[in-house]
Amino acid sequence: MSTLQIDSVLLHEAEQVAKLHNADLTQVVESFIRRYIEQTNRSKQAVKITPFVKQLGVDLNLPADFDEKEAYRKHLEEKYK
Repeated sequence: MSTLQIDSVLLHEAEQVAKLHNADLTQVVESFIRRYIEQTNRSKQAVKITPFVKQLGVDLNLPADFDEKEAYRKHLEEKYK
């Protein structure tokens, strides 16, 4: 068992919400932590790039503010003149 420090106002609000849903605050907190960990793990997995894909990558030296939608719009304008 561990101790957490939680803002008293936040704790009171969480207790009220748990009561509304006939839930134990401990269960609510555990459920939240589980979902948080699952989402964090999923986002880490989604970002993984295999070595093969890395080798295919090409640095296009595009500016940081490059707008691909605007560039595509201009491309279509030129194409269909």
